[in-house]
Amino acid sequence: MLPMATAYSKSRIRKIVRRFGLNPSRSDSIASLYRRNAVVRVRTKRGTYAMKPFFRSHLLRTGTIDQIKTTATYVHFLMNNGFNSMPKWLASDSGRLWTLNQGRPFYVTPWIHGRSMENQEDFEKLGRVLASLHTTSNLSAPIRGPFFDHIRLWQYKDRLFRRRMAKANRTNRWTRRWYQKFGESCNQISDRVWTEIKSPEIVNLMEQERIRPAFIHSDITTPNVIIADDGQLFIIDWDRIKLGSIYVDLATALMNTTQFNPVFIHALLKGYEEIRPLDRTERKLISCLYRLPREAWFAAQFPQSVRSRKMLDIMRQTWLPRLKAMDLLQEWENQQGEE
Repeated sequence: MLPMATAYSKSRIRKIVRRFGLNPSRSDSIASLYRRNAVVRVRTKRGTYAMKPFFRSHLLRTGTIDQIKTTATYVHFLMNNGFNSMPKWLASDSGRLWTLNQGRPFYVTPWIHGRSMENQEDFEKLGRVLASLHTTSNLSAPIRGPFFDHIRLWQYKDRLFRRRMAKANRTNRWTRRWYQKFGESCNQISDRVWTEIKSPEIVNLMEQERIRPAFIHSDITTPNVIIADDGQLFIIDWDRIKLGSIYVDLATALMNTTQFNPVFIHALLKGYEEIRPLDRTERKLISCLYRLPREAWFAAQFPQSVRSRKMLDIMRQTWLPRLKAMDLLQEWENQQGEE
């Protein structure tokens, strides 16, 4: 179920977008998987725009204003350094890339008209764009900012999953049946990953990332990738841009977009390596991270919710394709030395 939220009034929308030099004629709210009013589509004589409210990430200890300031700084850097696969953030009348209204930050971008990814060429484009994002960060001196450690967070969520699933098994019959069939396999997969990434070469690789981190989108999902009418690929929803691990970003993009389709997986990786080739250690880390059962960890946080049950049901339905995709990534990892 989407969280309840009051729709933005016409007067409030008009007040916000006028700060970006726009005069709205029509507007409508668009829902996302998580929010009923995730973005407002604003039509003007100049074109159509997206007015987006910014919500702080609870994974970070900073407040909403600090987070939007950091996000805008990163976005500004990308726009000024040739990364053109994101909708351009408009400057407000204050000169900032955002404005504050009733205590909530908002930003505005052009509305991208297009379609979802649907073929091999689209996934190659996504791979090239993702690699361009990860390399744009290193065009100049290292970017200043905190490094977000997804891997440490995932280790915590894995531990939480094991505790909460054990508790849910005593109270929820459906969850108990799922866990009896797939829970131990999830734990075994995770245990193997945590062991493999302790190897000296991977530990060194992760330490080097901390020294010179890159920008990562953090939320590459199918709805956040649009093929525009002219064929250009855009990634939208940059609220969670961070300095972090490119290997996490690539592994999660593979999991969240390819539907375990071997053709799409190979295409995304092919496009990525056209811009940024990966050595065997890098491939091994990506393969490891791809295997982690993150959906199960999330579902265990809210075992009684309808959405959690749907996520576990999807895992049940796609279990065999998932295992085949894991094998494919391991084959890709081992091919590097032969190419």
